[in-house]
Amino acid sequence: VVRASVAAEGLQLHLADNETGYLNVTKSGSRFQVMYRAGGGQHYLGRFDTAIDGAVAYARAVGEYKPPAVVAEAEGLTLHLSSTNSSGYRGVGLASGGRSHFEAKYKTKFLGTFATAVEAA
Repeated sequence: VVRASVAAEGLQLHLADNETGYLNVTKSGSRFQVMYRAGGGQHYLGRFDTAIDGAVAYARAVGEYKPPAVVAEAEGLTLHLSSTNSSGYRGVGLASGGRSHFEAKYKTKFLGTFATAVEAA
């Protein structure tokens, strides 16, 4: 499922010759931690169940996220597109806390967390 999501979202994972196989993803107990340096500071993205989940979060965080071809309609519904939002949809963004999901908001109301930007839209 994760690999399909990576392909669908156009992510480029950063491979490395280390224990996890991914850049800036390290083993932390039974989980995987992601930390990286950028803009003169250290950034902590969180702990993840799998190394690939951490690698996906890192790819999104460093700007490797390229939204899929934006769909204007799904399941008979018209989706609200946005040229200024990295997800391609109004009110949809990456979930906070280092999670590799999208969250949807309408004005100030939180609508939920979803696996893909299209589902959130």
